[in-house]
Amino acid sequence: MEHSLISNDPFALWRQRFLARCDDQLAELKTIAREGGPLPGGPADSLVRIAHSLAGAAGTFGFAEISARASALETLLIEKGNEAAAEAALDALVAEIERTLQ
Repeated sequence: MEHSLISNDPFALWRQRFLARCDDQLAELKTIAREGGPLPGGPADSLVRIAHSLAGAAGTFGFAEISARASALETLLIEKGNEAAAEAALDALVAEIERTLQ
């Protein structure tokens, strides 16, 4: 029985779907970054939800750098302490997603 057409990576399809979702979320992250002003925060905020979702999914699918940057952004947004650090974390997350998608 020939199995050469079956991928050895059972997560390949899910990984591709994750990357497609990253591409969609990248546009949203860039829009938020361009708007300027204080970044939103709090657990109900869409930016916090995106960061939380990316942190978990990226780690699951082997994108450790995206996961780490998203987790750092989420923490800074929830703590609402250092706006400059949160902006830098958002920029770092955007840059990492762009690098990964290239």
